[in-house]
Amino acid sequence: MNHLSLAVRLALTAGIITAAGVAQAQAPQADNPPSSDQATPPSKSKAKTLQAVVVTGSLIRRVDVETASPVVTLDRATISNSGKPVLGDVLQQMPSISGNATNPQNNSNGGGVASPLLEGGNGASRVSLRGLGINRTLVLVNGQRMANPDLNLIPPEMIDRVDVLAEGASTVYGSDAIGGVVNFILRKDFKGAQFSLNDGISSHGDAQRRGFNLTAGNTGENYSIVGGLDYNKYDAVLGKRRKFSKQQLYLSSGSVVAAGSSSIPTGRIQLPASIANQYGCPINSSGTANVTLAQGDGSALGDYRCRLSSDTYNYAALNYIQTAQKRTNGFVLGSYNLTDSLTAYVDAFYNRTVSSGQDAPSPVGTGDGLIISSSNPINPFGVTFSQNPVPGDPNSGYNFQTRLTGAGTRVHSFTTSTGQINAGLRGNFGQESSWIWDASVNYSHTNRKQSDTNEVDIPALQAAVDGGANIFNQADPSVGAQLRGGVKTPIYVFTQSTKQAQFNASGELWDLPAGAMQLSAGALYRKQFMNYTVSDFAVLDPVTTTCQILQEACGSPGRGNFDVKEVYAETLIPLLSEQPWAHSLNLDLGIRTSNYSTTGTTTNGKIAIEWRPTSDLLLRGTVSQVFRAPNLNELYDGRTLVQPNLNDPCVGLTAAELAAHPAACQFVPVNWAGNSPAQVNTFYSGASTVGATLKPEKGKSIDLGLVYDPDWLPGLSTSLDFWHIHLSDTLTAIQADTVVGSCFNNASSPYCSFIHREDNTSRQPGQVFLINTPVVNLGNLSTTGIDYTLRYKIPHFNLGNMDPGNFRAGLSTSYTSTYKNNATPGEPGAKTINYAGTYSQQFGNISRWRGTATLNWDKDNWSAQWQSRYIHRLTALNVDAAITGVNIPMASVLYHSIQLGYAVPSIHTRFDIGVDNLSNKLPPLVYQNSGNYNVDTATYDVLGRYYWARATIKF
Repeated sequence: MNHLSLAVRLALTAGIITAAGVAQAQAPQADNPPSSDQATPPSKSKAKTLQAVVVTGSLIRRVDVETASPVVTLDRATISNSGKPVLGDVLQQMPSISGNATNPQNNSNGGGVASPLLEGGNGASRVSLRGLGINRTLVLVNGQRMANPDLNLIPPEMIDRVDVLAEGASTVYGSDAIGGVVNFILRKDFKGAQFSLNDGISSHGDAQRRGFNLTAGNTGENYSIVGGLDYNKYDAVLGKRRKFSKQQLYLSSGSVVAAGSSSIPTGRIQLPASIANQYGCPINSSGTANVTLAQGDGSALGDYRCRLSSDTYNYAALNYIQTAQKRTNGFVLGSYNLTDSLTAYVDAFYNRTVSSGQDAPSPVGTGDGLIISSSNPINPFGVTFSQNPVPGDPNSGYNFQTRLTGAGTRVHSFTTSTGQINAGLRGNFGQESSWIWDASVNYSHTNRKQSDTNEVDIPALQAAVDGGANIFNQADPSVGAQLRGGVKTPIYVFTQSTKQAQFNASGELWDLPAGAMQLSAGALYRKQFMNYTVSDFAVLDPVTTTCQILQEACGSPGRGNFDVKEVYAETLIPLLSEQPWAHSLNLDLGIRTSNYSTTGTTTNGKIAIEWRPTSDLLLRGTVSQVFRAPNLNELYDGRTLVQPNLNDPCVGLTAAELAAHPAACQFVPVNWAGNSPAQVNTFYSGASTVGATLKPEKGKSIDLGLVYDPDWLPGLSTSLDFWHIHLSDTLTAIQADTVVGSCFNNASSPYCSFIHREDNTSRQPGQVFLINTPVVNLGNLSTTGIDYTLRYKIPHFNLGNMDPGNFRAGLSTSYTSTYKNNATPGEPGAKTINYAGTYSQQFGNISRWRGTATLNWDKDNWSAQWQSRYIHRLTALNVDAAITGVNIPMASVLYHSIQLGYAVPSIHTRFDIGVDNLSNKLPPLVYQNSGNYNVDTATYDVLGRYYWARATIKF
């Protein structure tokens, strides 16, 4: 049985259960009028007395909690029971979230690469709804977009709940709301004060976290104000503290080896066959071989031996599996009724995050611009080591690579300050009118300063080597001291800001037989700005791919802005009400026109149906157009050097095979062993930097579902939703594998010009020198699946004379049937790949099934929660470093967490304790195919069993 068939059968089963419930609900009950515990549909007159609010996913004010939009809500109790001091850790565990999204477990080799997009080490958490990527999930605060959508910026005590809408919502919120929306709904009407302390530590005795929160507020007849301070600190954890991460594991030619970087302190030294033959080294297709220091001080040829594949450096032990973090937050939320029909309000928060990632000591060599002349007394080989042949020196251009262990580890520190304020006025159009209006201004600003300590200063290192520092013999402490002087601390500053003005109005247009027709309309203007600066000595030279410091830390300035003007409207039209098999039938129509200064005008619409055959069953469907305009990074980022592992299809080919692929495999020798190192240079950049233009990606979002709250079973609520999202002209930084693969399959591909290999004058012909990987409009992406949720407040019961307390159960699942990508549609060799049920470096973890099951209990002053989280097994794609197309299985994982709370009313205090990852589950391995310590840190827990405690006092 295939996965789609299984999903359909499950859906049909759920439908049969629902139908049975409907039939029971429809059974004659004339002699049994509804009791007080049963839900009684309000009359029209009563409905008007209820408080109408704007619900996530719509512009219309509604009394109904359930609408055409499939919203999952995390209330304050859910967040509190998790024990998490930051919201990113809570939201990233939701079943609808998958794929690649950063979090504080993401060290990304310390984040040494200089880029405005850098996340590793900065302590941020993002979300990727439906696995579509963080740029396709819109994060809001009270319906206003966050300029810096780091979930960890929002103090948990600031919010009342989190609404997660997992469908496209471009007509409601504009660009980026493709996979869905995360909307933080803020607290109001808070009275009193509350102070809490929290602490936690892993079962390994590390990863300690601690913090406090203070919240205070008051509410009067015409005002409400609440404010708070929040602080939390997380200790760093080194990779060597866990077995799975203590060394880099490589899967190569079917074997797993504990290896590491080929940049070793004893050197990887390329020599011509005339010299290497004396060591008995195998000579490669370039007529060269590599040696390394074996003994002595390196001044004699006899001090060296052949370099073996096992000669590697374990850099993984010095990386962080939890980055160091320290956050300080402040917020204030207030409103004041100026008159009976006019209210002023303000929502503001500020966050300062100090965090750091760590790398092993710097790898450095001729690729960074270092030259060791044949005439230098420290050089016993009589050849010149340089990136390219030196004019007039026929014995030059040989590669030398080492690791400066004496310079110390590289620490990449971040200080990120973010502030956002939304202020405005709202009121009524007259005392008797149903129409209300809201006018607001929004300003946000983020400044992120990145400082990279112990980055190698190439000119200073060159001077030290020219002055006699024997870089071949780093075991000598005096040499380490000389080389240690050649380090610098480059500074990279990323700034972004948003200014927005918005006006909305909504109310009833006229009465129809089924109810009042409603309209909401508005307009906004938004201007966004970004600037990225780099220390002068760290500015990348695009010709040499180097700067004055280590190549990986070279970056490029970037600067740009755009503005957007939008008008939008939504109407709710009641078609039927209180008719046989039509308790209600509503039509929801929406439209939004957006004019971007960079890409022009786009108009998108939606149509939604809400049909209640009975009062307790809602059938719903939404079809909407979605779009995402290119963001500032995709437009204006300067060139950044990225060094991914390339699965090069030109490895090991015969002369005839190479002749069949002249563009992709230019200068590659017969039976070529491959790129050494396997990490190749690529230039990421925004489109404008390379003179290209971008257009918005566009698509459709479809959701069909039902919600059933049976009258005959009070306390039960269940929902089932089928969803599909399709995108074309996707905005993406093209992958190196895609560039080379496209050219390999089609010699006339436009991407062939992006590939630059070392030519025949080089000592390493065929080695990739550079691949350009700018942001482009390329490819189609679509995904389809099913969500199912169930909530049940179990009726109270007694066990004999014993009161066992109250129980609540919940289940939330998401099944991904397809996740299809055609990276190069229309080109020869292009194909659509279904990534559902797979792990890949490009899309991350797209497991088919994800789910959480929760059981809550409370009695008197006690409460407890048990939660289980399931991630289905999947297949890791193309994981072998030496053999293309090798896939391996990844096991399913089931996590358990528990929480126990006890309130002491006499001292107004509550105590909570908990254990996460109760069974100490280890993450499945993906070896070198993850950016972080052999595992997928965006999906799985890396810390192991974790204990936490919290005390909260109210006064």
